[in-house]
Amino acid sequence: MNKQMSKAKGSSSKQVDFSMIVKKAYERGLTENEMTLEKIIAELKSDLKSIIS
Repeated sequence: MNKQMSKAKGSSSKQVDFSMIVKKAYERGLTENEMTLEKIIAELKSDLKSIIS
């Protein structure tokens, strides 16, 4: 039962991390003039890989 609770906590934490990563990318896309879609996608990939590993 403890493993299930810690697993649920871990996935909940990753969901919060994912939401924050997407929010950060969205805000940067709105505020930075030289931010391109390719740069946003590259940053998203990098940030998402960090929460997976």
